[in-house]
Amino acid sequence: MRLKIQFAYVFSLFHILIKVALSDSLSYDKKFDLGIHYYKEKRYKLALNQFQKMYADKKNDQDPALLLFIAKSLNQNGSFADAKNVSKSFLSKFPESQYLPDIYLLLGDISLTKGNASLGLKHYLSARSLVDDLMFINDIDDRIYSCIGVGLEGEKLEVLLFREKNPFNRAIINLARSYQNWVEGNIYDAEIFIDEIDSFYLPGRFASLYSNIKKLSKMGDLKPVTLAVLLPLSGTSKEKGYSYLLGLSKYLDSEKSTNFVRFIVYDTGGSAINTLKIVNNLNYNKNITAIIGPLTNEEIFVLAGNNLSLPVLVPISAPSGLSEITENLFFLSPSYKTIAELNAQMMIQELGFKNIAVLSPATGNIKLTTDYFLDECYQLGIDPIAIEWYVEKPTNLSRQLKNIRRKAWDLLPKDDFNDDSFNIEIDSIDALFDVDIVDFFELPKEEDQKMDKKDSAKVVLETIEAIYIPIRSDELRYIGTQLPFYNLNTLLFGNQNWLDLNLLNQEVIGPHVQGMRIISDVSSVLSEHNQSSYLNFYNIAIEHAFFIQSIIEKTMDNPKKFKNQLTTHAGYYGKKTSIKFTGMMNNENGSAQVLEYSNNKIKTLGIYDGNTFSNTTE
Repeated sequence: MRLKIQFAYVFSLFHILIKVALSDSLSYDKKFDLGIHYYKEKRYKLALNQFQKMYADKKNDQDPALLLFIAKSLNQNGSFADAKNVSKSFLSKFPESQYLPDIYLLLGDISLTKGNASLGLKHYLSARSLVDDLMFINDIDDRIYSCIGVGLEGEKLEVLLFREKNPFNRAIINLARSYQNWVEGNIYDAEIFIDEIDSFYLPGRFASLYSNIKKLSKMGDLKPVTLAVLLPLSGTSKEKGYSYLLGLSKYLDSEKSTNFVRFIVYDTGGSAINTLKIVNNLNYNKNITAIIGPLTNEEIFVLAGNNLSLPVLVPISAPSGLSEITENLFFLSPSYKTIAELNAQMMIQELGFKNIAVLSPATGNIKLTTDYFLDECYQLGIDPIAIEWYVEKPTNLSRQLKNIRRKAWDLLPKDDFNDDSFNIEIDSIDALFDVDIVDFFELPKEEDQKMDKKDSAKVVLETIEAIYIPIRSDELRYIGTQLPFYNLNTLLFGNQNWLDLNLLNQEVIGPHVQGMRIISDVSSVLSEHNQSSYLNFYNIAIEHAFFIQSIIEKTMDNPKKFKNQLTTHAGYYGKKTSIKFTGMMNNENGSAQVLEYSNNKIKTLGIYDGNTFSNTTE
């Protein structure tokens, strides 16, 4: 069977190579089909080369389909100016062609890509009036809807309406006029234009927008606030982008949301270059008050180096130190450095602990986080009594945990036990199986029983007040099952990678880490660990929108006042997250949720900003 498959593949490849090699001897139709084959397979350079070679033959330059696909291939290769010129040449050479709607659609796409929504609308309307196919019309209407949402120039809309004869197009233009006037705060004109629309001619795609504008135009002279949302809706980070977008959509559907917040969503693809192009175009849009996004570090670094006039609300945490050198970027999530420092501050300043131990990976971002934690401990005058590192997968941490227990034993009063009584023989590999800790150890029957080398492991040590154990993803199954063997009665501080309730609630882990604290940017967990980040993006999007609403209620659409209010905001405390800006520029969230694991659940104890602990419960 494998031989047959390989033979078929080789034969097919050979057939294609022969076909390409003999392309000069193919008929015109075969050559055109080969170009279409390349185009459909998104091999746009090959397609363009094939079509251009055909067009070079003078006898072929009268084929409108060939010129159309040259323009489409140029557009797909990013040669927008050339694609536009070829399209204009097409309109001049073939004014009666059946492909006119395709050319107008292409011209509209180029205009919208270049940020000229008004010109894009003109081309789309030209295409729409020439089309009878319902699917094609729906495709055009989706593009027109995008143009209206991005924002249009009032004067150009007036010119379009004056020249337009098609009743469906006129209804769309009047809707666009009404919407644009509502966006600009001209509620009186918005109401006049909406009343001029004959709803019989308004396509169904615009029915919801028509209904909303009709309602909003009756609600008073209040200008909506427009925010540009930059998210990766394609590329490797698109799941995060869509999760955040769903959160914004949920906010808009909420009864507590205001009717005067408007989001214009742009797909960055997770690309820094795309983000920069979008932001440069936004600088010319006078209706934009602020920007929300992006979601990747590469994009954030690009914006940090750009002299932006608009405030940018970044949903994710700041790369260390970046918030100190860019005043227009506001980071809505606390950084890893901030969360690490809050852990130290909670232990030392809030709880008054002095005997602290650390168990941490010695590589990657978690190592960096632990370094931040240790540095803050030193700054607060506490030297952890034990610092243990591991590099590989933590399947056996007996050496590290024995060392921590030895330090705990050393803290016991000398009158109670002799130093040489410590001699634990524990195989941490055993802890990876689903077993009861009682099968290994039994506590002494009498409290005053004298301990010796053989049974000293039975002693529950309480001398270490807290252990900081940030773990990497997928390490909970190893760490959590080994800790109980070392009988350390201490308060455990973990990180978000502990929030896998499927594992945490198992009998070999859960009962032994009751009361564990986790300081997190958001108070939500999932039983399916690999999806938790997407849920977090959904939850923080809702909270971020309500935070923005609290700013808007005081500043409305003034970008300068909006930015000033951001830096002086007293703080936002929502159900899933909190925001209180701190730092040199007052632009990094210094507030976090304090979570506690207890009785198979994660609950929120309160909100902590390093100075104040607000005790709240979910």
